[in-house]
Parts: sequence; structure tokens; C-alpha cells
Amino acid sequence: MAHPGAPRRFQRVLALAALLLSASAAAAPILMQPLPGATYAQGRYYLIPQPYATVKADLEQGLAGKDLGGFRGRDDSGPLSSMEFYWAEIGARHQPALKQALDQQANQAADPVLAKALAAGAINRDEHDAFRAAIARQPDYAPEQIKSLPFFSQPVARWSFQRERGKSRRTQSDYGTVMDLSGLTGREALTLVWHGGTDTTITRHFRLTRCMVGVTCFPDPHFEYNSQSVDHADPALDSYLDGLARRLQALPEADADRLMQAYFDAYARGRATATQPVGPAPAQATLPETPVSGIRLPADEADLRRYDNDEWRLLALPDGSLLASGGATQRFVPRAGATPAANGPRQGADAAITREDTAGFGLARALKIAADGQVWALGLREDDGGRTLLAWRPGQRRAAVHALDPQLPQWRIDDWTLPAAGGVALRVGDDLYTMTPQGRWRQRHWDASLRREASDTLENALPWVPSDAIQFGDGLFWGGDRGGYGIDPATARVVASVRTATPKLLFGSRPGNWALAVAETPDGRRLRAVDLGTGQVRFDLETPAVYYTSAAARSARGRLLAVSGADNTVVVIDMAQGRLLANLRAPKDYSVSALAFSWKGDRLWIYARPVGNNDVAQLIAWDAPADAVDPAQGRDLPDQIRCSYSMACR
Repeated sequence: MAHPGAPRRFQRVLALAALLLSASAAAAPILMQPLPGATYAQGRYYLIPQPYATVKADLEQGLAGKDLGGFRGRDDSGPLSSMEFYWAEIGARHQPALKQALDQQANQAADPVLAKALAAGAINRDEHDAFRAAIARQPDYAPEQIKSLPFFSQPVARWSFQRERGKSRRTQSDYGTVMDLSGLTGREALTLVWHGGTDTTITRHFRLTRCMVGVTCFPDPHFEYNSQSVDHADPALDSYLDGLARRLQALPEADADRLMQAYFDAYARGRATATQPVGPAPAQATLPETPVSGIRLPADEADLRRYDNDEWRLLALPDGSLLASGGATQRFVPRAGATPAANGPRQGADAAITREDTAGFGLARALKIAADGQVWALGLREDDGGRTLLAWRPGQRRAAVHALDPQLPQWRIDDWTLPAAGGVALRVGDDLYTMTPQGRWRQRHWDASLRREASDTLENALPWVPSDAIQFGDGLFWGGDRGGYGIDPATARVVASVRTATPKLLFGSRPGNWALAVAETPDGRRLRAVDLGTGQVRFDLETPAVYYTSAAARSARGRLLAVSGADNTVVVIDMAQGRLLANLRAPKDYSVSALAFSWKGDRLWIYARPVGNNDVAQLIAWDAPADAVDPAQGRDLPDQIRCSYSMACR
């Protein structure tokens, strides 16, 4: 789905946020940028309750002394709007009238955009109200809003100093800034003094060749230079400024930090955006591994559903059988016998699988099923490779072919779904094509530009959490920007939305009130479950299935979730209770390609293939505990996705 680019505000914060992570809380360092475009490290600061001119004159005299010679001064006075972004937030924190003016500007800029987006269906009413509330409490502001206020156009006195010493291979840079904060904080006299330093070492290595990445290397004698910089303040400068601060009675560190709290809050927001919050682990996060095996399938499965075919699907049917697309679309029908099921004895367990051909599917790929048992398939004609739309149900001798809308570009279908009213909906970019149950095609255009404009108004209010497509299996086209939103293909309007602070949601259940993501946390990659009502993280699960995730499946109302990795791992989670139900392992040297829950909600089917095709594929059954069975009800059906070697679940 089309999305606006990552917000400027958060890009700027992310680029600098890592510096604060390494800072000592006791030293309370801050980062300033005296010369735009130059590189600076965090440095120590003081807030001195003296006039700017007094502090600057004293500092200039000290820097000219024999122990601190070589500094060059520069007048950096100018409007606050041209200085570091956080000064506007500090000013708004200390001056209520200034904050009120900034908030009023933000609301005036956003209100007409949100109203237009609401009228056009680019956002729904719940989003409109939530977005306005977020803007009303936003902690920072857009540069154009800051520049338009006269307060930020007034000149602020500021003076910087810098010195570089050393030879070509190693240099020491010392720098600092003096700035008048009296007007910004509403105090009679308050001056900031900030300083830092950087030690840079350049190493030189002689190389005989030069290489082009991914191409080749060729002879080219040359010197290769590498530069490494570390934070290092000059001890003499540090000692002098510490003495200056004591002599001029600088504020205690705790008081200074309180005055600068808006600065620290701004960078804390940057860290929160860069590093997703870590959720609690589910109860019983670890279980013993349970080996499972199943019924061996014919040897030609290796060709019909190849390891490198990401597009074939496994689908559960209402009668307990399965349908698998691929080189041939076939039905797997379990046959009862006395052989125990994969996870233990069970009365009437399946002893064999009968594989039946289903005529008319051709080279079918994606499969979906409606509540009435009607199966829909997207496929390719074998004669000319053109797209086909097929309909079939158990008992039908041959799949029926439906002609696609002539205006639909057949070489590209981005997404498809089964609307609640029946029929099929296809998405190509921002064009939505809907076929009614009577076979008539209609086209609607989704105005993504209005959605982007609405999203842009929230640049300083809500985090950017994009999701290209979220499969809820509810007949809507889902995506994410400041939250998740579902587009009705029949009207091209947003009709549902969910909250989230987690990007890259890929699968979920609206009746179960959760969505799934693969999240990067400080402790490593995790499976993350997000509550759709609050947007908060329900839990994070550490499991091998999170690496090279190959498939996911859920029961009809989202009670059970199964996730497999590209190895032989399958985990089953009780989403209602937040606990791990099973930690399954397919046979050694097998990988799991597809998962599907039955319509009765009592069984998980696992399609496992041998690594290297040294054996035959297996269809494995795992039976859910009786108290966790989740049968299909109405339009609430089991659903699944395959990731395989694609990037859909990364």
C-alpha cells in the first residue's frame, strides 16, 4: 500500500537519539549544533543566573589566557527558529501563552485537512477524533509553525568558540556555546554555557587492489584512510568552565535539568520511536519440545508444491478436508483409522490421507474461502499465462471461471479479499475492483493522497508505524500509518481502524482483538502480539519460529495462533489467556511450509517438507485441548498466511 515517507521530525530525532543512550545520567549532557552541518558530541552544560553579556565577557577573558589559547569565537546570534529544534519545546514548557499559540496554530493547520479526509472517507470518525486529540496534546511542533510565530523570529544572543589542535593523524577539537535563555524561560537573567570535545584518529593503510562490491577486484595501489572519533573534552577547558560556573553561582544540576526537561523528553521520544517497547512474555513462555510426525504424502508433492513457490496455499474446508494449490490444486481428505494422532492417542484418529484432483483450477495460486464454503482462487491460464478468477466448492466437478474486469492490469494484483456482501475484491495500487455475487465488476479509486495529507498533520503528534498490508480476513483492505485502517472495497472508504504503536503488523483477528508482528527489541527478535483496542503490546514471545517465519494460522475467532519458522518449529499460543499451548517440532531435516486450522477449531494441520527433497512431504495433525477449541461462527472463519522465502513476515 502507498504510504507517506517517514516523518521529518522523527528522522531528525532518530539520527541523534543514539547519542543520548550512552550518556551518563549524572553528567546530564546535551547535544548542541553550533555550526550547522558539522559533527559534534554531547557535552556538559551549566545554567548561570547572570546576564548573557556578563557571562560572555568573563568567558572570553578566560579563553584568551595562556592555558586556554587558540580559540576562535563566532557570533551565532539569530532567531530561535533557525536553531536546534528543541528550543521551541523548552519555550512552550515555560511560557503557557507561547504553548497556547503553538497549539492553536497546529489545530488550525490540521482541522481543515482532517475534515476533508473524513468527508472523502480517507479516515473514519474514530480516527478523526483520535487524531484531533493527539494533535491537542502533541509535545513538539512543525518548523513552519515555529517560524510563523513572532516570538521565534526575535534575535537571541548566542556566541560559540572552537579550537583544533594536533597533527594530520590525530586531532583534538574543543568547542562550546554561550546562549541567552532569559526570554525563552521567562527569567530575568539566565545564560547557558555548553562545551564538549572530540578526539579524532586517522589511520592509513596501503592497498594493492580496489574492489567493486559484488563485481570484482582490480589492481590499484592506493592509501586507504579511516577516521575514528571519540568524545574527549580537554581537561583544562573542563576545569576552567567548572570553576567559572561555581564562581558565577550556576544552578544546581537538578534544577538545571528540570529547566531543560523538555530537551530530555524530546530525545526520549526519539528513543521510543527507534526502539519498540518490550512487552511481557506470555505465561509459560517456555515449554518442552514436542516431536510430531504425520502422514506421508506422494513423492510428486516436491514438484506440485515446490520449496521455492511462495504462492501456493493450504486451505481448510468445512467438511474437515484440506485444499492445496500449486502445480495442481488437490484436496486432502483424512480417512479415519486406529493409528494415533501426531500428538497422542485419539479415538478415531486419521490413519491416511486421500489426495483427490480438482478439475479446472489450472495453475492456481492464492486461495480464499467464504462463509458459505465457496472457494475462490487466483490463478494463471496454462496456454497464455493470463490471470484467472475461479470459483469452486466441495462436490462441484469443475472450478468455474470468471472473466476479470478488462480494465484490470492482469500482470499485477497487489491484494485481494472476499467482501462481506459476497463476491471478490482485487486491489491494484489505489484502484479497487469488486465483482458482485452476480458477476458484475465495479471499480473504485482509493484517494491515498488525502490519507497521506491527514497522516502528515500528525507528524509531531503520533509515531509513524507503517504496515503494508494486514490480513484480518474480514473483507477489508488493511494498511497502517499512524494506526491501522481498513478500506471497504465497495466504497473505497475507511470503515474500520485499530490502534497500534508497533509497525509491520502482518496478521491478526479482529474478533480476538489482536494483531501479530515480528518485532526487533533490545533483547533480539520476538513475536509480538498487539491489543487492537489499546494499541499496547500484549506480550513478546522468544521462539525459533520468529526467525525465517514461514507461516501463521489462527482459529476462527482468534483464540489460537500458530506460527512456524523455516526450520521445523511450530508454536501454538492461546491468545485469550496469553499462554503457550504447544512447542512442536516436525521431524528432523524437515521444514514447515504451511499451517491451517480446521473449521471445527479443534485441529491444526501442518504441511512439512523434507530439506533437500531427500524424503517425501508429510501432513501432520495436532489436536487442540478441549477447553481451547474455537469453531467457525458466521463470517468468523479460520485464516492463514504463508511467508516462505518472501519478505512478507520479516
